[in-house]
Amino acid sequence: MPPHRPSTTLFEDAIDVPLWLENDRATPFADRSRRDRGIASQLASGAADVRVRGWWQLIGAAADHTGARLQRTRRLVTAVMIAIGASAGVAVALAAFHYDGTRPVNVVTLLAVLVMTQLVFLALTLLLIPRGIPGLRAIQDLLETINPGALAATIYRRIAAVPRDVAPLFGWHPGRSAAVGRFAKWQLLFWSQSFAVAFNCAAIVTGIALVTFTDLAFGWSTTLNLDARGIARIVDALSAPWQTWAPGAVPDSTLIERSQFFRLDGTRALDIDASRALTGWWPFTILAIATYGLVPRLVLWGVSAARLRSATQALLVEDPRVTALLDRMATPAIETAAAEPEDARAVPALPDTSHPRALVGSACAVIWGGSIEAPLADAYAQRTLGVSLKTIVEAGGERTLDDDRAAIDRLGGATGVVVFTRAWEPPLLEFLDFVSALRSALGTEASIVVSPVAEGADGVAQSQRETWARAIGRVADPRLYLETGAV
Repeated sequence: MPPHRPSTTLFEDAIDVPLWLENDRATPFADRSRRDRGIASQLASGAADVRVRGWWQLIGAAADHTGARLQRTRRLVTAVMIAIGASAGVAVALAAFHYDGTRPVNVVTLLAVLVMTQLVFLALTLLLIPRGIPGLRAIQDLLETINPGALAATIYRRIAAVPRDVAPLFGWHPGRSAAVGRFAKWQLLFWSQSFAVAFNCAAIVTGIALVTFTDLAFGWSTTLNLDARGIARIVDALSAPWQTWAPGAVPDSTLIERSQFFRLDGTRALDIDASRALTGWWPFTILAIATYGLVPRLVLWGVSAARLRSATQALLVEDPRVTALLDRMATPAIETAAAEPEDARAVPALPDTSHPRALVGSACAVIWGGSIEAPLADAYAQRTLGVSLKTIVEAGGERTLDDDRAAIDRLGGATGVVVFTRAWEPPLLEFLDFVSALRSALGTEASIVVSPVAEGADGVAQSQRETWARAIGRVADPRLYLETGAV
C-alpha cells in the first residue's frame, strides 16, 4: 500500500478529490472498482466525508495541489479583508470621536455612524441568507454587489488563477450543484463578517485609545423634537443589556440634561470643569458599539463559519464523481466487470448468475429508447459495470408519457438505477426530463447512473462521453453521474 499523503484540510480535499477522480476516468472501471473496494475494506465505517477523506489519504496518488494553492489564497484574502475592515474601523472611529476642544463629540452622530448604520447593514446582510423566496431575488442581486464579500471574491479570482470548474465557488451565481451554491454563499458571508468584526474591534479599540490618551468631551444635539427626557428614555432602552452589570455606563438624567449643546458654555473653548463633566458618556458609547455592532457580527461570523464547514462537507460528498466513488467502495468484492469495451448487442443472452453484484443495494435498470435488448442488459451490466440487475424496465423511444410514468412507478423504492441510453445519440430534453421525473420518484438518496451504450465493439468514443458528461452535469444532481464502464 502506498504511504499516506500529508494531512490536508477539508477544503483541499473538496477541490482535489473530484479533480483527481475526473482524470481517473481513464482507468478501466474494473480496476477502479477493485482498487476502491480494497481501500474501503481498510476504513472504519463512518460518515461519507470521513470515508472519502480516508480513501484519499490511502490512495497514495499524486495530486496537482490545486486545493492547497486555493486554500492558501483563501487565507490570504481573509487576512486582507480583516486588514481592510480594521483600517476602515480606525478611520471611521477617528472621524466619529473627533474633538478639537471647542465643540464636544455629538453622541447622536456617533451612534448613528457606529451603531445605527451597522444595524441597517446587518439587516441587509440577513436578507442575503434565505433562498427561493419570491420577490427577494432582485433585492439580493442588488445587495450582492455592495457586500464586502463581493470585494473579497473579486480579489480572490484575480490573484488565485481559479480553474474554470472551481470558479463558481467564489461567486454568487449558481454552480454545477446546490452544494456549490451553498458554499459560495457562506464563503462570501464569512468574508464579509470577517470584515465587519475587524471593523468593530478596531472602532472600539480606537475609541478606548482616544479616551485614554486624549481629553474627550461628549454632548448631544439633534434637529428632532426631543428634549432631555426623551433622550433619557432612548438611552435607558439602549442601555438595557448592561444596566444590571455596568450601571456606571448608563448616563444619568443630570449628565444628559447638562450635555445638551445649547446648555453648554457659549465660549470658544470648553472650560476644564465642563470638559471633565462631559466625559461620562464614553462608557455608554463604547458598550453601545460593542453590544449593537460587534456582538451581532460575532454571532453571524460564527454562524457563517459553521455553515461554511457544513457546505464544504457537502461540496465534497455531493459531487457526482465522489458519489460514483462511494458506490464503488460499497459494492461487494466480486469480479464480473470487463476491463475492455465490448459491443452491447454481442453479449450472450444468459447472464452469469453465479456472480451476483449490486451497485448500491438492489440495482434496477431503465433501457431508454431501445439502446440495448432487454435479455442482454443484465449480462452487459455485469461485464461492463459489475452490476447485477434486479428489475429492468423500458422507456423512451416510441413510448408515450404514460408508459414512461408507469416504468418509473415500477422502480419505486430502488436505491440505485442504471439508465442505458444510446451513446451515439445526443442527450435530448425528453431524456433529461425523464431523469428528473425518475429522481423525484426515487428521492434524493438513490444513485442514478447514466450508462451510454456503444453502437459497436469499439466502445464509447471520448467525444460521446464528453457530450453526455456535459449534459448530465447541467442537471446539477449530486447523485446522478455518468459511467461508461471501460473508461
